[in-house]
Amino acid sequence: LDWTPQAGCTGVRPVVDKYSITRYSTGEWRKNNQYTLTPRATDKARALDIQTKKDIEKAFVDMNKKLDDSNKKLDKRIKDLTYWKKQVEKTLTAITDEINKLDENRAKLKGACKILMMPEAISRECLELRTNRYEPDLVRDDAEQELIKEVAIVGEIRRVFLNTLAKVEEQMLMNKAAKSSIEFDWSDKMIALKLDRKNATLSPESNLILYHPGVARWPENATTLEYWKHYCS
Repeated sequence: LDWTPQAGCTGVRPVVDKYSITRYSTGEWRKNNQYTLTPRATDKARALDIQTKKDIEKAFVDMNKKLDDSNKKLDKRIKDLTYWKKQVEKTLTAITDEINKLDENRAKLKGACKILMMPEAISRECLELRTNRYEPDLVRDDAEQELIKEVAIVGEIRRVFLNTLAKVEEQMLMNKAAKSSIEFDWSDKMIALKLDRKNATLSPESNLILYHPGVARWPENATTLEYWKHYCS
């Protein structure tokens, strides 16, 4: 605003100092308020204020409902995790027992294979010694037939034991891999259960709550509830 004579402005020049600058007089200020604060404008402002309060109240009611719903779902999630954690622990105990039993049977099979080597070696040695007889006595008699049968039977039993031993060792490798996977699953469930139990203790008044952008988004590596239940079972 130009207060020079050339500008044609009349009136009292505002007081200017280092603290303030006064642009309008008191009369001008009142006149502007009367022009701005018309009954229509004030009624509209009151209506907007009432509507805003209602919206805020409704928002808090909706938030409380959603909070209660989230708490119920979180409690159910904790119960489900606790149940599946126990199931995983039972499975882990069962597969550990199976591995131990297979290990015992493997040791027995190895011992049996070693023991069978002795009668087989004796029978073969007997057959070898019988070949040193004089030619007139080189007769395939009943004793030799029985020795040949014994070597064949013992050899067949050893082959069966060795095949069974190979299957046992293969099964043990599979069981150990499954046990490792189950242990990882148990560890994941323990971490999830710990986090959910911590979340269950939080409330809007908790001083540990921080804002994290994007927490409500569905992670790319997340699974559906149906798939999770299918995986657990």
